[in-house]
Amino acid sequence: MVQFNLQKLRYERLSRQVSQEEIASALNISRSYYHKKETGKAKMTVDEFAKVVEVLGIPENEIRNFFTLNVPKREQNTA
Repeated sequence: MVQFNLQKLRYERLSRQVSQEEIASALNISRSYYHKKETGKAKMTVDEFAKVVEVLGIPENEIRNFFTLNVPKREQNTA
């Protein structure tokens, strides 16, 4: 199962000194609603993620860094 890494998203936003307000404005939503998305309390759509990546100036080849593959323990090869 692939999961989205919200902590990485927040880290990238902060390291680029972009405020939640700036991201929210680009998404046409309130800052508080964006905060919910960034903390996982509200779902972020693919289109919203694409806009956030654009605003942050993240190169296309780095987008995969925001996703992790979580394989259940029982399905991992222990050999």
